[in-house]
Amino acid sequence: MSREPGSLCPSGNRPRGFGPTGDGPAPVIGVGLRRARFVAVVVLLAVAMVVGMIDPLGLPPIASALAPASPAASLSAASASAASAAPASTSPGSLSLTYQSPWVSPGQPFDIKLRAGPGAPPVADLGVSVAVYGCLSSVSSFDQAATSSSPSGTPISRTASPLPWSGLHPDATGVDLSLGVDATGSASSTISPGHPVIGLRSAGTSCQAGVFPVRLQLVNTTSNTTVASLTTFLVYVTMPAAQKLRFAMVVPVSTSVGPTSHPTTAQLLTTPSAALTRPTVDALAGINQLVAALSTGAGATVPVTITANAQTLQSLTSGGHPSTVSALAGLSATPAVHQFALSPYAPVDASGLVDAELGSELLTQLNRGDQILADDGINLSATPPAPGGSSPWITNDGLDDNTLGQLAATGYNQLILPAADVMSSPVNGSGAEPFTINSSHGSSFTAITSNADLSDRFTVDPGDPVLAAAQLLGELAQIYFEYPNLSTARAVVAVPPNGWTANPILIATLVADLANNPITQAVTVAGLFQAFPSPAPCRNGCRLTSSSGSSGSSAGTGLPVSAVRNQRDRIAGLTSSISPTSPVARTLPVQLGDLVLASESENLKSSQQASVLRNVNAAINAQFAQVFVSGDQTVTLTSRNGLIPVSIDSKAPYPVTGTLTLTSDELLFANGTRRLSRPATLTTSTNNFYINVKARTSGEFKLEITFRSPTGGLVITSGVINVRSTATSVVGVLLSLGAVAVLLAWWVRTGIRRRKRQRTEDAAAPS
Repeated sequence: MSREPGSLCPSGNRPRGFGPTGDGPAPVIGVGLRRARFVAVVVLLAVAMVVGMIDPLGLPPIASALAPASPAASLSAASASAASAAPASTSPGSLSLTYQSPWVSPGQPFDIKLRAGPGAPPVADLGVSVAVYGCLSSVSSFDQAATSSSPSGTPISRTASPLPWSGLHPDATGVDLSLGVDATGSASSTISPGHPVIGLRSAGTSCQAGVFPVRLQLVNTTSNTTVASLTTFLVYVTMPAAQKLRFAMVVPVSTSVGPTSHPTTAQLLTTPSAALTRPTVDALAGINQLVAALSTGAGATVPVTITANAQTLQSLTSGGHPSTVSALAGLSATPAVHQFALSPYAPVDASGLVDAELGSELLTQLNRGDQILADDGINLSATPPAPGGSSPWITNDGLDDNTLGQLAATGYNQLILPAADVMSSPVNGSGAEPFTINSSHGSSFTAITSNADLSDRFTVDPGDPVLAAAQLLGELAQIYFEYPNLSTARAVVAVPPNGWTANPILIATLVADLANNPITQAVTVAGLFQAFPSPAPCRNGCRLTSSSGSSGSSAGTGLPVSAVRNQRDRIAGLTSSISPTSPVARTLPVQLGDLVLASESENLKSSQQASVLRNVNAAINAQFAQVFVSGDQTVTLTSRNGLIPVSIDSKAPYPVTGTLTLTSDELLFANGTRRLSRPATLTTSTNNFYINVKARTSGEFKLEITFRSPTGGLVITSGVINVRSTATSVVGVLLSLGAVAVLLAWWVRTGIRRRKRQRTEDAAAPS
């Protein structure tokens, strides 16, 4: 059998070499074979990569197809095949939840609405696979099912083949999937396309009621590939709870505001708030939708606790949304449903401020926040037993003993804090109970810890807010089913993570699903404390995990402490220089002070905080730049005593008061010293001051001018006047006259001697 040169041959049939003689194997043949093998391997790998990446036929990648399967992989493949939605690979696309039944009672279906995102195959090629798993036994098993790619275990009910998307009544918003629910044990474990029914007890499970994971997969039925998938939860309730789980949800009304990059002096002069960026149009629209969700439908009756950020309220007003602020004020008129808790002007880390010895800033934050909410007509809700109707301090940050002392001095005696911040707090199953925390400063607080798992649900899937709401409600149900129908109440609190902007769809879904919920009762934070009049004891004493000053001044937060203090001093200096009768004296310092408060936001990075403070510094400089000493001035004194005019121009739209200081080494002022300070007020125009001086000598020298603020000695402007003195003193005149007399005497004497010598010479000459 003849072969082409370079082809691969079986052993024992090697081709003869192609050397000069044509006989016998040539050494080059081995090299040729190695090269041929190398090329073949490269080509094979290239083909495998292309097929693995593109996978046009829906086949598994070549590398996977050729690799031997491990026992674990075989079991996993068998389980996936049994679930009927096994993907060979994943294609682009997405699957989102637009509605689901918040709970299912006997005789009711489990309704789901789904939407396929961009990139999904044509509708004719789409199907939905459903796999329902057994009821969960604990919150930890719920977290595992919600966060993993697929719930563990074998499904108790599943589709044998995907349900055709076209058979689920598709429209522009998606499809409706209505699944019957049978808990009697008579339903088959297979969910059929014609009459889809979930058999909750078809696999022999003993669950009468509980939370069941439901895995939904969008499948390309042509290629048998999974386009997208999600896990939600079916909550099956046989009867209303005798003692519902109390659930307090905190809803922040807040947007992110950072520093403006290089604002101009003109911008900062007319509008100091130009130091900060404005919230986006979408962000403000989201707040409008959020407030609407809390004002209508279930939102008008389901209790929530609202923390309205004062800085955001300002943005709403200046951004053309005053009606939204008015709507918030309207919500505050129903404190039993909409509790408004006092929050700082900007979201801050209280311990970070206190431990950096900026406790006064925390107080200013709270006072300013209270003032703005009051000005906007928002009434803070009383929270018994706190005196004076004080709100609870709600935080996700760690607290320490010093901060407790500061909060107590401010009027707080109730706390909502993260569970990780307490060494040991009382719990009832997965529910939290109020407890007492005492500080070394003699203050006492009633506290309750927030649930970290519930807090995480707010951000777990921002692209699918309805699914996030379903998972949060599913976890609430799982907490209830751990100890259902107890005689005593149990409670949980959910505080969204720092920096979270409320998603109106998520909140609207939550409040709608909490209305008339058979096992969960929504309450405000105030209602939560009222439900537990007696704090529970702690086994090891409820102590904070953070110690006083543990963050080490600003080291823990990165807050530019010295810059905060510096700008506070500069604002105080500027304030003292503005005439108190001017309207600007009441507005400008507040605007600049708000910028300092904004720089302390814990949602900003350290570099952003520093940038805001630099912009504050530039804004103050812009005010001072309106005042300046008139340019190159030269004054000539023709006598020893005289008046020197000092001109200072002011373009500020308000009278500027300060201290005018003059200094010179060669001039004496009226007080007999070389330095003169006097109060002065500048009006809008050129301001001339005439200063009595006495020149110590003639010549040229400088007169230094400084105009400082009354408080803090802040330099507003400075300049120099050149002084030329031509005056002569009495001693100088006498010396000059003496010199003239000596010269005159010398001239006369010299002349007389010259004449005598001339006469002598004339007499001696021959006639």
